Parts: sequence; structure tokens; C-alpha cells
Amino acid sequence: MRKTIAASVLVAALPLASVVQAEESASPFSANVSIVSDYAYRGISQTDEKPALQGGFDFKHSSGLYIGVWGSSISWLRDAETNVSSSNSVELDLYAGYAKSFDDFGLDIGVLRYGYPGTFNRKWRDDTGLKDPNTVEGYVGASWKFVSFKYSYSFTNLFGTPDSEGSDYFDLTLSHEIVTNLTLSAHIGKQRVFGPSESYNDWKVGATYNLGGFDIGLHYVDTDIHHAKDVNADDRIILSIGKSF
Repeated sequence: MRKTIAASVLVAALPLASVVQAEESASPFSANVSIVSDYAYRGISQTDEKPALQGGFDFKHSSGLYIGVWGSSISWLRDAETNVSSSNSVELDLYAGYAKSFDDFGLDIGVLRYGYPGTFNRKWRDDTGLKDPNTVEGYVGASWKFVSFKYSYSFTNLFGTPDSEGSDYFDLTLSHEIVTNLTLSAHIGKQRVFGPSESYNDWKVGATYNLGGFDIGLHYVDTDIHHAKDVNADDRIILSIGKSF
């Protein structure tokens, strides 16, 4: 990744889908694991458009309260480094909140910490032009049948982007199972970044097919970032294979 502030805007995965899916499960515990051809978050690759291994664990109480952890291999921090090393290669997220369904309506409120174990001292910050990449966001989401909307607000600098506290993200997603085991989805999002960085839009369309308990996905991802290729945010096709337990 290039030494630009915009390159650091998008650096983490959204690990909460399994929480909602597990709401009706007999067990309060669930887990998920997946391999993706590119870890794209809000349109920007976190792995230099290379494969990533991902997985997580969730606990969901019958009251609607939940807590979980999710992780992925990443490379964007190493890609930003020139003369120093943070020794980071993993993203580790912790989250907690409340999610509940009311007939066709759903509600999800919580807080999420994107964690990047490593050394981010002054020399590293001077070398990359970034601040501490660890980020805390609060979110609120609502859904109705096949439509969902989610708003996320950053309480800290956004993934190391200087002076970006208060940045937010708007996520509108449509997802519908058109035939048994085949789900089509479409997403559009807007990332507002405060400070000297660039706000932008991203979108994704594709399909997921459940085959023998494995979810196989194929999606087209793109953004309107002007220098998209420089920050691994140009249009591309992403293949994923995952399983939930």
C-alpha cells in the first residue's frame, strides 16, 4: 500500500453477519471460517488483492445481547512501511451489542474494536504518515425482510488516518434467496472521512450458493476513488468459500 492517507481508510472486515444468522440457533455459540481471494472492506483491499484466511466465534444470549471475536490475515500495514516494521500481519476484532428480530424487522446496536497487534511507535508513525491504526466504531443497524441499513461512527481516528475522528459509514444492502440455497445480494456504501483524506462510495453485487454446508460466493467490487488502482480499490471479482458452525 502506498504512503497516502486515503490508502489507510478501509482496513477491517465486517464480522457481524453471523451474529444475526445465529439468532434462532439452538446453541448460543457459533463459529465461522472462510478463505477469500481478496479481503476487501468497504471496497479497499486489506491484502494487496491477495487471498486471506478468516474466522470468528460468537456468543448470543436469548435476550439479544451478543459478544464475539473475528480475525483475518492482512498486509496493508506492512505495505505502508518503508524503513520500519510493525510486525503486524493480523487483524483481530472484538465486538459486543444487541440484536433482535421482530417478525420481518431486525435491530442491531453495538460497538466494534478493530485491533492490529504490533508496534506503532513514533518511528513507525513518521515512516508511514499514519497514527495508531486501532479503531473503535459504534454502529446501529435496521432491517426489513431483504433490505438492511447500517450506520457506523468512528470514536477514534479511522484506521490511522490523521485527524479523522468522527468519520462515518453508511451501508445499504439488499439480499434475497431467489431459489433454494442461492442468494443474490447488492450493496452500496458511503465512507465519509474527516480531515485531509478522501471520502468515497463503494458498491458490491454478487451471489452466494450453499453447497454441502459450504457458502461459495462470487462478487464484483468497485469504488469511485480517483486513484483506485494505487490504493487497491479498483474493480475486481472476489471468490469466497466459508462455513458456519
